[in-house]
Amino acid sequence: MAAHASTLGRASTGFASPGEIDTFVETLGRFERGEIDADAWRAFRLIAGTYGQRQEGDLSMLRAKIPQGILTAQQLEALADVADDHSRGFAHITTRQNIQFHFMKLHEVEEAMRRLADAGLTTREACGNSVRNVTTSPTAGVAEDELFDPTPYAEAMTRYFLRHPLSSSLPRKFKIAFTGGGADHAFALVNDLGWHARVERRDGREVRGFRLTVGGGTALWCQSGRELFAFLPAGDILGVTEAILRVFTAHGDRVHRHKNRMRDMIKLMGWDAWRASF
Repeated sequence: MAAHASTLGRASTGFASPGEIDTFVETLGRFERGEIDADAWRAFRLIAGTYGQRQEGDLSMLRAKIPQGILTAQQLEALADVADDHSRGFAHITTRQNIQFHFMKLHEVEEAMRRLADAGLTTREACGNSVRNVTTSPTAGVAEDELFDPTPYAEAMTRYFLRHPLSSSLPRKFKIAFTGGGADHAFALVNDLGWHARVERRDGREVRGFRLTVGGGTALWCQSGRELFAFLPAGDILGVTEAILRVFTAHGDRVHRHKNRMRDMIKLMGWDAWRASF
């Protein structure tokens, strides 16, 4: 029996949740009625992928997540529609493989979100203290020097932590990148977690896994991530990531914004104490 067209391709496994848009509209109404204060509204809208702009007027920036940098033609059309109908006719591509729209009127954000959701795209956790968009190299799957395509593993990471209770309550933003084991075109070394594809032979068979580097970053304090595992079987990457996030949630600095990335926590706790904590 031939499969129905609606079940084929990435469109059938989108990342959107229309119910979240209903919650966004409801929460906006509560803020406008004075039922929640500006700080509560700001925290909520950031997790929903919306920043308030500093110019005069009711202006917002909306950021759509593009997991692993992969888009369908339908999704590209949806992004173009949002740019034309609600922004300035163009959008910005970010270093984390997101698309963001500026100078949007706040009361048009709902319509933009729904247009994106129809194509399977979400803005959830694109901003705020959350697990940000999980990225891969733009050459993933075609790079001559890669050991294997990391995209399916990165997508599994995305789907596991998108809307995970930990993902929207972190002390600070958290960035994860995957690379195929050749040249690090994903810049995984400067992410909070960098997953570098590796292959080992065990009991006469090939086992896929990853070298894990942790605590990388740029901005005020630039450093490459430190090796936590030289080889971790692919089946263990979600559990290890969750353990690290739980430690970050429990011990991260929630007071000093510029000193509360994971690399700062590792420095404060010390490498050995941090490793022993999960």
